[in-house]
Amino acid sequence: MKVTFYGTRGSIPVPDPDFAQFGGNTSCILITFSTGRISILDAGTGIRKLCNDILTNSYELSANINIILSHTHWDHIQGFPFCKSAYDPRRRFRIFICGKGRHTKSLESIFTTQMERDYFPLALDNMRANLSFLEPDATSFTSSWGIKFIASKHNHPGDAYGYRIEEGGKRLVYCTDVEHLDEIDPNVVALSRNADLLIHDAQYTSNELKEKKGWGHSSWEQAVEVAQQAGVKMLALFHHDPDHNDTFLFNMERECQRQFPRSFFAREGTEIEV
Repeated sequence: MKVTFYGTRGSIPVPDPDFAQFGGNTSCILITFSTGRISILDAGTGIRKLCNDILTNSYELSANINIILSHTHWDHIQGFPFCKSAYDPRRRFRIFICGKGRHTKSLESIFTTQMERDYFPLALDNMRANLSFLEPDATSFTSSWGIKFIASKHNHPGDAYGYRIEEGGKRLVYCTDVEHLDEIDPNVVALSRNADLLIHDAQYTSNELKEKKGWGHSSWEQAVEVAQQAGVKMLALFHHDPDHNDTFLFNMERECQRQFPRSFFAREGTEIEV
């Protein structure tokens, strides 16, 4: 199982030169499984390049491309209208939110609204690929090709879900846009238990977090605490604040690695074999 980061930024894209090392695109990660099949975590602006790469690499036309969303805040879906592959009638996309307790508009209606004329020149119907929108009310399921998914809802305005993805004894956990409140969420620790790689929200410093209660995010210190409690092998800090430039993130990364040596701040283009 290979993880490729296409978008690591939170809230809004930042194209400024002093943000280039860690990347300015919003949340999007590609997972390539040992079978060659792929899944995409979130559809922020990073998905534009990812979809271009799918075209360039001639990914199998008949295979489903799964997009698994943590939630539908704008920075996690805003790249989808720019996904060239989704305008190809030979392609098939399945767009998911998985997990129990979701009480919002339907997933398809959210994507339709994003592409209404007031916001975008083309409607969702102009995307000629076969698009399926799925909202399984389940905490775990296994795909037809043997990948196990576990979903867990966590604290974020409008709700968000973390995912544990297992293949061949390897364990990846994706947990972004999570606020731990007064103590570390034990459900996040349970989801992350013994993960080979934990990708965790680290938008704020501990000082910033004091001023951002209710905004739905974590500090890098909290991400480290989750990794330590859960016995995680490697930690990727994710969803970088749009005000944190490369110098700021380099300094935060060094501090983080003093506490958890097998950790790094996610950078666009980085590939990790899990």
